[in-house]
Amino acid sequence: MVKTTINLDEEIYAEIVRESIETYGSTKKMSKIINQLLSSRINSTGKRMERITFRAKENLSSLDADNEIRKGWEENTK
Repeated sequence: MVKTTINLDEEIYAEIVRESIETYGSTKKMSKIINQLLSSRINSTGKRMERITFRAKENLSSLDADNEIRKGWEENTK
């Protein structure tokens, strides 16, 4: 497991909190809910969707990373 901070829309956060409480009785399993939701995104061949990758320079800013990810996404959807 890797720890990271993510920013969620309020509606998405509320839904994850609700599901975590309904399923596990607390919000301590929110990571498990998110992992399950992402793991379920498997295409019909049983493989995960292709990942977008790019080489990152050591001093790559988050804005530059976002631009690289966007370019990779556009190339994959052509």
